[in-house]
Amino acid sequence: MSRGLRRVIVISYVCIVITILKIPSNTGRHKAFSTCSSHLIVVFMFYGTLITVYLFPRKEQSLTLSKILSLNYTVLTPLLNPIIYTMRNKDFKAALHKINLV
Repeated sequence: MSRGLRRVIVISYVCIVITILKIPSNTGRHKAFSTCSSHLIVVFMFYGTLITVYLFPRKEQSLTLSKILSLNYTVLTPLLNPIIYTMRNKDFKAALHKINLV
């Protein structure tokens, strides 16, 4: 991913958060954040581990930590992505309530 594209992505997320924070009512802000929260969780998981991997100097970063972080953004994030989005589904939530898991 090019540096310019990453900037555009970061700037767009900052603009989204600023726009949501400008919503006058608390319920409106809560609803807006609730709508995009699952997406933001996945994005922060992916970019958080990527930033962690590439900000640490190679000499100070242990091989084990590097492998774990790389595994997180290459395997764990894509694996959890459908699960996180499923948790937003009303039918799924109703089924969990029905079997008393939530």
